[in-house]
Amino acid sequence: MKTLLRQAVDRLHAIEDHLTVRTQIAAAVAAMSIVLVGVLAVGAAFISYRNTSALIESSLAGIASSASGRLDRFMATRQQEMKLFAELQPMQAQWQGDPAALRSSLEDVQRSFSEFAWIGFADVQGNVVASTGGLLQGKSVGARPWFKQGLDRLAVGDVHEAVLLSSLLTQRANNEPYRFVDIAVPVHDAGGKLLGVLGGHLDWNWASNLIKDVEANDGNTDTRLSILSKGGMVLLGPQKETIRYGGDELAAIVKAGIGTFREADDGQQMLTAFHVGRGHRDYQGLNWIVTASQPASVALAAAMSSAQTILAIGAATALIALSLAMLVSRRIASPIIALTREADRIGRAHGPTMLARQSGSAEVVQLSRALRSLLRRIGLAEERTKEAELRATENAMQFQEDMLRLRQLAETDFMTGLMNRRSFLSVADDAVAFCRRYKRQMATLMIDIDHFKKINDTHGHAAGDDAIKSIADIIGQSIRTTDKAARFGGEEFVVLLREIDQQTAVLLADRIRTSIESATVRHGDVVIPITVSVGLAMFDESDRDVQDVIERADQGLYVAKKTGRNRTFLMPADDERAARAA
Repeated sequence: MKTLLRQAVDRLHAIEDHLTVRTQIAAAVAAMSIVLVGVLAVGAAFISYRNTSALIESSLAGIASSASGRLDRFMATRQQEMKLFAELQPMQAQWQGDPAALRSSLEDVQRSFSEFAWIGFADVQGNVVASTGGLLQGKSVGARPWFKQGLDRLAVGDVHEAVLLSSLLTQRANNEPYRFVDIAVPVHDAGGKLLGVLGGHLDWNWASNLIKDVEANDGNTDTRLSILSKGGMVLLGPQKETIRYGGDELAAIVKAGIGTFREADDGQQMLTAFHVGRGHRDYQGLNWIVTASQPASVALAAAMSSAQTILAIGAATALIALSLAMLVSRRIASPIIALTREADRIGRAHGPTMLARQSGSAEVVQLSRALRSLLRRIGLAEERTKEAELRATENAMQFQEDMLRLRQLAETDFMTGLMNRRSFLSVADDAVAFCRRYKRQMATLMIDIDHFKKINDTHGHAAGDDAIKSIADIIGQSIRTTDKAARFGGEEFVVLLREIDQQTAVLLADRIRTSIESATVRHGDVVIPITVSVGLAMFDESDRDVQDVIERADQGLYVAKKTGRNRTFLMPADDERAARAA
């Protein structure tokens, strides 16, 4: 190590012996100016960046806090409205009076507070006495969580889907499923006796409108708002109904209540602020977490601009100092300056791409020759690189097109455009795992065309193909976007219905069957009458995998075929367990 250090010192002395004092002074002044100005500029830029970042984070946290506060205030107002209505003195005579008069009063409330998709009164046994629009009237809601909680206290339930109520409401234009927030209030008579529960379902769409309003007034900062449950699931926003945070990360967010952090989203750095709603006045809150996120490149643009401005000022100052130093050694350094300008001009303007020869000293001549040689080699390498890049781009584009075509062929049925068996089973396995983990419901339909061979024999295979395509179109139009349909081969179709109870599944299956029966299928000038038989099976905890559910639905299809065709048969899970035991 000492030997290397000594050699370096000797080399430095040798260089100094070949430099004039004027050159050494100019170099020293220029070096010191650049170092000092550079350190000051970088320090000032760092301080400015840090302070501006803090302001941006505070602003983002304010957006999240404001949105969270509006959510809590809205819920507090709706809760207070329901409570006041339940305690109104004029209503005391209606709770046990004429259901028609009570329904009229409930509908008056709904017209005043349009956020309520449904308001109803259920007696202590859970039977709906009166409700807006007559929906669920006469039905039992005794098993619903909101009713059970409402018997004891004023209760607010978290966001959920109500499948039965959603099926009775008008379907939205975008096919978006209804989601509700429940408010339940116990109703007592003048003597304090419990008469029942007043329940209201708030359409969760109001929260979406609130978020859109906040995002529309974010000052063009591309702020993205999300609402998460206390369990970390996205209730509203990108990646809806997925777990965004969990474990220690979620616990830290809930504990802090408000704050900011950075995270990666699809490879993009995001600056995220959060605020945990703690309620408002009498409303205890559901601990909804409101997050406000901006791309770091957008959120910190002002900070970057400030830092760049300071660095630019520092660079300008350094250039001025360098110019002064160069003036001192102008005569000695003029060839080098000319050579530098020529090199800087290359690539910036049209014209020659080669340095002009320079003279003035042996070093300048040697440097000029070396740079000209280097530029010739770089030019050749650039040409070869461009050719290679062009070939690589063409190959990559062709590969992507081939992969897209292969993926489409591998995952869809060529005739109907529905999923094929392989892609359907992959999706169905995931659905079964989800249902088993979160205790959700799922149904499977097995649909088969009645007397399909007769259609082929009578009208030809082309007519059979038209029948298959028509039935595939009817199935696709009848199910929700969250459901999946596949053609398993021949005239057999399978449908996966997610988040659905048995009653609704039976209604949907029969609706598909009747739609096919009433459809007009033409082959040329011939009208082909078509009916189908449907086997239905609900997911059961004892099912080992999705094949068990499909097999049970197939057994139901067999029963439907044997008992007259053109009908739907629900195959209970108990029958299959008995068959396995045997």
